[in-house]
Amino acid sequence: MGRYWLGCSGWAYDDWVGPFYPAGTPAGEFLARYARVFRTVEVDSSFYRPPTPFLVRRWASITPEGFRFSLKVPRNVTHPDRGTDGTEVLARFLESLSPLRSTGKLGPIVLQFPASFRATEAPRLEALLAAIPPEVSLAVELRHGSWWTEGTRRLLEGRGAALVWSVVPSTYPPPWVTADFLYARFIGDRALTRFDRIQRSGRDELEKMRALFDREGRAATSVFAYSNNHFMGFGPGTTAELAAVLGEPVPDLGAAARERSQRTLDIGGGDRAGLSDLPGGVRPEDG
Repeated sequence: MGRYWLGCSGWAYDDWVGPFYPAGTPAGEFLARYARVFRTVEVDSSFYRPPTPFLVRRWASITPEGFRFSLKVPRNVTHPDRGTDGTEVLARFLESLSPLRSTGKLGPIVLQFPASFRATEAPRLEALLAAIPPEVSLAVELRHGSWWTEGTRRLLEGRGAALVWSVVPSTYPPPWVTADFLYARFIGDRALTRFDRIQRSGRDELEKMRALFDREGRAATSVFAYSNNHFMGFGPGTTAELAAVLGEPVPDLGAAARERSQRTLDIGGGDRAGLSDLPGGVRPEDG
């Protein structure tokens, strides 16, 4: 199916109604329409609350074969309150993913740590790496410069966990390949507040990342890359531009607005029967 898995950080944004989803589309149809265009998504809502087994089953049932969900581990695990270690939350979260694992739709899960998380807390990171089953693909987002040491690199390599290559102000992760896949996030800053169109260029950063994929990341068999609305103003448009920069087929964004009876040649698979109501969805997160 190709090396690159390109998608957006989330799918349930009201500002996408009109420029991406048809006017009047209920939130329950967002994921089904999104999956006509892209073959992967990063789930943000799981950062705030582990998804229920019912919700995960619905995600699995209304997306096409071969679709992949990457999910953030709940913040109660990576940002625990004093006196808690988040192990119970982690166990429930991992259990909730069973419908995705059984259908082959589970992509990497992501441990997203805050910028305040420093290498002095390496024992906590090591414990979490050990707590996640090795058959689950794992990416780790670290933002503090104290982590950029050979010790960190060996720790991630020992687990086979990918270091997230984040594009976010004041964060400069090294382009280490510590797993058989890469995981990149185009995050941006918080200056933009509407997400209905491309509002600024991110071409230079996209091309820099392409060079890293081609050079440092050439040994990786898969590349997962997700675009946040904040990066250029409109996640679907950013992902389409990234595809063009990588020389990949550009997704047909119009496929999300077409009805199932309308034929299309878009790479997302066109009309797919059975893609219907999803309760809830995902919402913007902290990056």
